[in-house]
Amino acid sequence: MLPTGFDALQNGNPAYAEQISRQLLMQNPRNEGALVLLALSLDSQGRDGEAVATFERITELAPQTPEYWVNLGNSRRRLGENGKASEAYHRALGLNPQMPDALQNLGLIQFDKGLFLGARRYLLDALALQPTDPALRSQAAAACYEAGNNEQAEELLAGWLQWAGHDLHVLVDLASLHNEMGDLEAAEQALRLAERLDPGNVRVLTRRAAFLERSNRVDEARELIAQIRRDDARNAGLLEDLDIAAANIAARGNDIDEACRLHEALLTDPVIANRRLDLFFSLGRLNDKRGRHDEAMHWLQQGHERQLSQLAQAAPELLSAEGAPMRLAQNRVQPDGYAEWRWPGAPSAEESPIFVVGFPRSGTTLLETMLDAHERLTCMDERAFLNDLTKMVEADGIDYPHGLGRLDEMRCGELRASYWKSVRAQTSADPGKWLIDKNPLNMMRLPLIARLFPRAKVILCVRDPRDVVLSNYMQIFRAPGYATMCATLESTAQGYANAFDFWFAQVDMFGLDVLTFRHEHMIGDVEGHARLLCEFLGLDWSPGMVAFHEHARQRGYIRTPSYHQVVEPVNRKGVGRWQRYGRWMEPALPHLAPYLKRFGYDD
Repeated sequence: MLPTGFDALQNGNPAYAEQISRQLLMQNPRNEGALVLLALSLDSQGRDGEAVATFERITELAPQTPEYWVNLGNSRRRLGENGKASEAYHRALGLNPQMPDALQNLGLIQFDKGLFLGARRYLLDALALQPTDPALRSQAAAACYEAGNNEQAEELLAGWLQWAGHDLHVLVDLASLHNEMGDLEAAEQALRLAERLDPGNVRVLTRRAAFLERSNRVDEARELIAQIRRDDARNAGLLEDLDIAAANIAARGNDIDEACRLHEALLTDPVIANRRLDLFFSLGRLNDKRGRHDEAMHWLQQGHERQLSQLAQAAPELLSAEGAPMRLAQNRVQPDGYAEWRWPGAPSAEESPIFVVGFPRSGTTLLETMLDAHERLTCMDERAFLNDLTKMVEADGIDYPHGLGRLDEMRCGELRASYWKSVRAQTSADPGKWLIDKNPLNMMRLPLIARLFPRAKVILCVRDPRDVVLSNYMQIFRAPGYATMCATLESTAQGYANAFDFWFAQVDMFGLDVLTFRHEHMIGDVEGHARLLCEFLGLDWSPGMVAFHEHARQRGYIRTPSYHQVVEPVNRKGVGRWQRYGRWMEPALPHLAPYLKRFGYDD
């Protein structure tokens, strides 16, 4: 009878399978196979509580069978008992460490808790055991991205068109991840493939609405979100996604009170609050917009505290290893070491990138967009190519940056070639134009820029340090080290001071061609500063640089927190914002005092 019962279960008749199992158990209550059939049939009928009780009975009878513990964990997960589910999965792994289902589910539980570093570990271990599983690969890539490891996420996503297959759920999740990571073309392609599989599918529509908002097509997003029925989203388990999309779209409009209401409603769900810390930061910025500064700081502090708590749970070593603001600031080239440098075969300024640097939130994205509006220039979204080159230097056994003088002409040429290869392979930058490499914290890679591109044009963006620190505090950052640094206004200010201590200790020695670009001055005279840029770069005047926000709209996707700001005309909304938070800023001001004076913001 037992084979008949399993056949019934496999053929979609769990009620009959249950009937057979109960008949067998009346004859022998300890019949292991009959208990398994009963548990699986109950599970198939959505009777999770009964299934859990039966799986517990099975693990009591056969505690050395890891598959039974996995089944128990799965049932407990469906009941929302993630703590007990984790215990079951760990029991399974104790019996057999190579259980991909257990590892995957532990990773997903960690992901739901917002413990992305732990999720990444489990999901990568599971993927190593099942490398051809498209859903698992997508989940592992998402965990890598959320944990701040974009490079690893991109590696996992390589060739996604070949391995994603025709799984609608995988395609939709890939579209969302590509969208977050800045590959607009891939996100659109994945959504189109999903739409072909099931036109009008509520999952696809919901993700498309989020995609349109992130691509600065807000009116289209708002129109689409209005067409999605809440009951349809609820039945598909997508109500959270729908509400988050609606909240983000509302935040782009004029009804800030409604946007705040939607955000607060979402954060009443502890699962969402753990996994979507960005909502705390968004709610903080929304309250700043409506002038409720106490509430803004409340939500921002909540977001930072939760993020630090999650980092402490998932990887406590990061808090001590990377907690010191701007650790790279301690690695400086000394004058005697610099005296040994030689630059045979170094490229000209026109053969080098234009490096746009500055402390994050200093206006680098706005400047990059202005430059990109010039017909001779091309930009790429922020990339860590210089960081990749640093790793290559260290892999050569060279102590960075102190040993950069040991790089001979051939190795310098190879490193430059690797940089340009990455640009061609990983970006859509026009190879016929002069490249803008905008990555604010490349200011901390100044020694490498000076070694490989000593004639490059460098533009340093400067903004009132108090506004910069506050703006950083108002953002959520995925990189654990930077997130730790921005946990308080004071620690952010310390990081700012460390970064500029490093910059000014190095830049004069290297003698690079640097233009200091003042954010507030540019706001008061856009055309004058656009002309200043053309003069610095030796380019003819381009009128399109004045209306760069229109160019940004055509560009669509911008992969920074400023994506919704640079598509608007220049305004002074962010100038002097720090004054509204004077009492919170007090601990930060002593760290910033030297640079307030140096940059002329102390009057």
